[in-house]
Amino acid sequence: MMKKKLIVLIIGTAILLGGEGMAVQAGSLSDATAESLWGIKLGGYLDMSYIYNLNDPEENQGGNIMRVFDVDHNEINFQLFQFYIDRLPEESNEVGFRVDFALGEDSNLIVFDPLVDFGDDFNIYQAYISYVAPIGNGLTIDLGRWVTHHGYEVIESPANSHFSRSILFGWAIPFTHTGLRLTYPFNDMWEVSGAVTQGWDWVDDNNDSKTFHGAVRFRPTESIYIQNSVAWGPELDDNNHDYRLLYDLVATWQVNEQWSVGANFDWAQDENQAPGGGDAEWMGIAGYARYDLLENLYVALRGEWFDDADGARASAFNLSGPGGVVVPDVDVWEITATLGYSPVKNLMTRLEYRHDDASREVFLDGHGLSDTQDTIAFEVIYSF
Repeated sequence: MMKKKLIVLIIGTAILLGGEGMAVQAGSLSDATAESLWGIKLGGYLDMSYIYNLNDPEENQGGNIMRVFDVDHNEINFQLFQFYIDRLPEESNEVGFRVDFALGEDSNLIVFDPLVDFGDDFNIYQAYISYVAPIGNGLTIDLGRWVTHHGYEVIESPANSHFSRSILFGWAIPFTHTGLRLTYPFNDMWEVSGAVTQGWDWVDDNNDSKTFHGAVRFRPTESIYIQNSVAWGPELDDNNHDYRLLYDLVATWQVNEQWSVGANFDWAQDENQAPGGGDAEWMGIAGYARYDLLENLYVALRGEWFDDADGARASAFNLSGPGGVVVPDVDVWEITATLGYSPVKNLMTRLEYRHDDASREVFLDGHGLSDTQDTIAFEVIYSF
């Protein structure tokens, strides 16, 4: 009943804001918005896909192992219908908000907290109030739930160059945070932010402690961006003394109008969570390259390596090997190639090939297991 009321509210809001006095702007996710008389913007996208796993696993649903959203083999997938309402402050001493709704298969995979899991493929994954305090260059204060600032890739598919998400996106970092965030720009080159949250993905805290975040962003030129960020706090259920530490590095370089490259590095440690005792660690690195052949045609490449040395992430995601035993230690690397083509405005199509390779047999292969996995995917996105 709650889910139906929320969906009706979304549709009603879209109709209300879609009336007289609105100018519609078409384009990418960031600018495909509509402004009402009250300065409210709305937009979103619809994402559909088909994925085939060359291992042809016996189980179609969940047959693609160590994936994030592209988990189903040989199925047409309603990945996500995302809709946002946005009136973020643009000047000092202004207040605003942002709310993002998600309907579809992906929405179930970014929720770990029953408080915001409405079931039936529906989720509110971002909702916060924002205020720019008149302090110096403007101190932005956000209160609520927002998507994480860690990592290179994001939940919203149109903002990525590939259909599938990286292993680092799914295994190394959180998706969302709930709490208080402060952001301050010193100038055009330097910006810092800090936050106190309920932890990794939790709205209703799973223990009595908080997680602390910090980030430093550096833009030496218009084409280069570097972010260093950390998160530190207990993340386990009813555990206030074993801390998790995450370090995340993101760097991007727009080489010229056609070429862009990027990199992402993650390292994390969970106190006293190694199977044999001691601290558990995981780390990984990813590299990205994209070349725009035309305004509506591009090719992109991603390569990455992830080491779950102590099996902490395999345990968290129930990754099993032969006999159903949770894998204690696994190294995984993958390479992804994507061709993206936009035949008409606001419509993006992608053809992706991805190869995964692991140090152990963790991938489904027919009725058995394999240490490799290859998938071919086709994606269609309509942004509005």
